[in-house]
Amino acid sequence: MHHKAIFENNRFLGNAGIVRLTMQPQKKDIRLIRSLHLKKFRIQEGLFIAEGKKMVTEAIQSGHEIHSLFTTDEGFASDYPEAMMVNGKEMEQMSSFSSPSPYLAAIRQRRLQTIPAIMSDVLVLDGISDPGNFGTIMRSAEWFGIQQLICTQDCVEFYNPKVIQASMGSVLRMEASYMDEKLIGNFLAEAGFILIGAALGGKSVYDYHFEGKSAIVIGSESHGIRPAIKDHLTVILEIPGSGRAESLNASVAAGVFMSELFRRRS
Repeated sequence: MHHKAIFENNRFLGNAGIVRLTMQPQKKDIRLIRSLHLKKFRIQEGLFIAEGKKMVTEAIQSGHEIHSLFTTDEGFASDYPEAMMVNGKEMEQMSSFSSPSPYLAAIRQRRLQTIPAIMSDVLVLDGISDPGNFGTIMRSAEWFGIQQLICTQDCVEFYNPKVIQASMGSVLRMEASYMDEKLIGNFLAEAGFILIGAALGGKSVYDYHFEGKSAIVIGSESHGIRPAIKDHLTVILEIPGSGRAESLNASVAAGVFMSELFRRRS
């Protein structure tokens, strides 16, 4: 089974080497998981939470380092003997859901790159602060074969619990870098990318022929693409429409752009 490559002799690998966990949770285990609901402790501990059977199972199979695993499901605990059995009240204390899942894992974060090495098309997110949008964009990016995100530093945290859930597992496989907005344009231009901005008032995305390495830039719904990045755009494209709405949701716009890029590349 996949989990045997991660768990060995009922032990988890932690920062300080090999750590043996008991089959029943201690108060400190529950306190640690509860603390991970807050960004500062996720950063301090270098961990994030995954909840739900699909997310937890994918995390185990992905090769990520699993710090601790909890369940109320005896069948799951039989398949994964390293899991700690908890009761419903304990799971409620640890979960970020109003209706907790029977499955929860604390997972070691991967180090996010500060200077990414980019080989193919990339998605640039400028000030995307809504975790649902961010996670949905990540999920769509993986679907269309884009493996890397470059984010301004005011984008929502990559390991925010709502981002994790909205990504439906893509967070386990995507790469992301957070950079100062003033550096992104120069960095991509010097790397030979064509910067394509998604904004109203541009040419139709359906008439554009994508060539070379493309960096699609999606701005936030509140301020759009900011001047520090906009000054480096090669072209501005829009999604034509005929309705009365002022604009499209950022995740929807990103999906349309990536779909068109994929279609042109195919």
